[in-house]
Amino acid sequence: MIIEKLIQERTDLALKHQFRVALASPATGKALTPDERHAFLTRALGEIAKGMGIDRFAQTPVERMDQFAVISVQKNHDTAGLLLSLVNSFMIAYGCPETSDRAFAALVQIEGLRAEVADAKGQGRMSNKPELVAAAQALDAELSVKDKATDAQPAPPYRVMIGADRLFVKSAFPLANLPTKFHGFAVEAISGPVN
Repeated sequence: MIIEKLIQERTDLALKHQFRVALASPATGKALTPDERHAFLTRALGEIAKGMGIDRFAQTPVERMDQFAVISVQKNHDTAGLLLSLVNSFMIAYGCPETSDRAFAALVQIEGLRAEVADAKGQGRMSNKPELVAAAQALDAELSVKDKATDAQPAPPYRVMIGADRLFVKSAFPLANLPTKFHGFAVEAISGPVN
């Protein structure tokens, strides 16, 4: 069957790498043996495929799936259920006029978390959309110029990050004159410390 072959290919690919977060064997407390990891990944990737469908599964990087599976097991969360709940819950909440705006805002928050993860990995300015990267660089430059142009105290530190289709600006304090749209892309503020 196509899905079983794809799961096996992805499992074999994952086994060639050791990613940041790994499971320990319940029996020994040490890293999983190659056989244990193979069995775990085969089961976990099968659950992920059920939760996201074969097309999306085939397009998702193996590292992302490995780390998702490991964390879901560590947290004792239902691997496939997380994905199904994400899609179903969003569709139900978004499909209701009373909650559609809040559902979309929650999705934007998740995208903001994704941008923070990419930024922490040094991938904060990577995108397959060159116009989004250019907009991020221009926004960073504009915010920097505005900071220098005022006689007031300098603006707090901030980070401009790239989402799937929007820009995120993270700062511990609100930035004055942060646009809601820049070069045709939505701009979202994220509150939090900037390292």
